[in-house]
Amino acid sequence: IVTPYGARVVKTLEALAGLPLEIVAPSHGVIWRSHLGEILKAYRNWSVCKPKAKVVVMYDSMWGSTGLMAQAIYEGAALPGVEAKVIGLRQSNLTRLATEMLDCAAIAFGSATLNQDMMPMAAAAVNYIGGLRFTGRDAFAFGSYGWGKGGAEKLDEALKAMKWDVMREPIKSKFRPDAACLAECREAGRALAERAQARAAAAGYERLLTD
Repeated sequence: IVTPYGARVVKTLEALAGLPLEIVAPSHGVIWRSHLGEILKAYRNWSVCKPKAKVVVMYDSMWGSTGLMAQAIYEGAALPGVEAKVIGLRQSNLTRLATEMLDCAAIAFGSATLNQDMMPMAAAAVNYIGGLRFTGRDAFAFGSYGWGKGGAEKLDEALKAMKWDVMREPIKSKFRPDAACLAECREAGRALAERAQARAAAAGYERLLTD
């Protein structure tokens, strides 16, 4: 809830400055009775989409090919000092996805092709994430296809519609990815991690005790 209404959150935090707080009870979420300084710092980061050096690789796969690509991107992104996570959309949920994206700097989003479009869970994630209006993210799309293309291309269009910084053309594999495709995925993951480091440094992310 803090991302679509970030300006209001910032205004409220300014009004709270200097007050002797005992409880933070937002209309959405957990009631806090301790660690108040930490949660207010977290709200400041979230409200302006301030990222840390974190990469999220999310995907929906049909027969495992897009999953192999996702794993290779994750391996490339797992640089020292970078928090990298891979999320299979059908093994997770939209709430977890939104939570992971609150403080990430870069995203790789993958989908196999179904009926010349992205997979249903990928489409659901696009719809949900778009409504949360995350800003200031580097991203690219990837995915496998068989008889016809479409999944990765539709994801690429969605990322651009969110006004994220799409750093490259989609990585596509016809059927199962070969060694060259997986090498390209690893290199793209590394480039995404380097972008995440640069974006986090520029944003001045306020580290929390849990980081």
